[in-house]
Amino acid sequence: MIRCENSYKKIIPIASGKGGVGKTVLAANLGIALGRAGFRTILVDLDLGGSNLHSVLGIKNKFPGIGNFISGKALSFKEIILRTEYPNLFFIPGDVLVPGTADINYIQRKRVVDNLLKLETDYILLDLGSGTHASTLDFFLSSNAGLLVAIPQVPSILNTYSFLKNALFRLLTRFFAKEKKISEYLKSLQKETQPNSIPAAGKILTDIERINPEGCSNARQILQAFKPHLIVNMAKHPDDLAIVESLRNLVQKNLEIPFGCLGIVFRDDLVHESIEQMRPLLQMAPESLVSKQISRMAEKILQSKNFPDLPLDLSEYKDSFELAEIEAHYDLAETSSAESAKKQEEALTPEEFLTVLTAQQKKINELQGTIRMLTLRGRQET
Repeated sequence: MIRCENSYKKIIPIASGKGGVGKTVLAANLGIALGRAGFRTILVDLDLGGSNLHSVLGIKNKFPGIGNFISGKALSFKEIILRTEYPNLFFIPGDVLVPGTADINYIQRKRVVDNLLKLETDYILLDLGSGTHASTLDFFLSSNAGLLVAIPQVPSILNTYSFLKNALFRLLTRFFAKEKKISEYLKSLQKETQPNSIPAAGKILTDIERINPEGCSNARQILQAFKPHLIVNMAKHPDDLAIVESLRNLVQKNLEIPFGCLGIVFRDDLVHESIEQMRPLLQMAPESLVSKQISRMAEKILQSKNFPDLPLDLSEYKDSFELAEIEAHYDLAETSSAESAKKQEEALTPEEFLTVLTAQQKKINELQGTIRMLTLRGRQET
């Protein structure tokens, strides 16, 4: 597992506990935002067996990709990297309809990751498949800076927790693969068939400590280095973050890993329109609220030279989840003011409308100032 805070090159896997949550759309637009900021960014489609990142980017599925590379075709890894029309953004296609790529083995997965690590770039975004397939978990664990996309609905939240739990267990299993007694203990847990039979991380670590105290200490360090962040997508209101609180509490109680929130993205019909047109939202509607929210998340990453560690001002809010809620309330206020102004424009005289607009703009400016104060410090302070 690469610790991105110690590397100039950031590998950011993007996954989800279930499909249909907008993961690929977010990955594509986040990559575009990073590239526009002047940083060399590579988007990699690793949703093998279901690759469609190319369509979101507006690229035809006719170029060689990961599927050709792992199937033994005589291609170097650099030969499957495409330059896109977007500034500083490159793309590596996925399975490109090559059969048998949905279930690649560990050696093949390692070969892909090893080649990614050799690339000279600033950011590598991995668009992974949904669910807890071994390939998805291994690619997610290639870096400690993974992003998980969820929507504010119970099934999605539970699947996100399940993903994190499986990722943590996979991490421990790989870490102790050569420790016979601990490996046997972990395998015994996997054989349990009752629901929720695998104990919490604290209990697992306590049992490991009885077998090998030094190994337990190392395992705790590995878990603390694993720092995934959540993106809440398709929200309708800032209050939707309330259901996310249950996920955060479950992670803190049972998994004992650092867990943050990169931001919240509101539901918008423009997203579906961009998919149908095969045009990224940041290109089609750069001034839309969703585009601004995605760009803000990109800015958080850019301002965090030690990402996934975010330079949060915890004197103003308790954690990244509360910051995301503050940002969402500001976004809602800005949207509501714009809609209200549009309705009042038709009913008021020009003079009356100007007075109302000035008052609303003053309120927005005050909120914007609050966000600047509460959000991440600038690069000069990091």
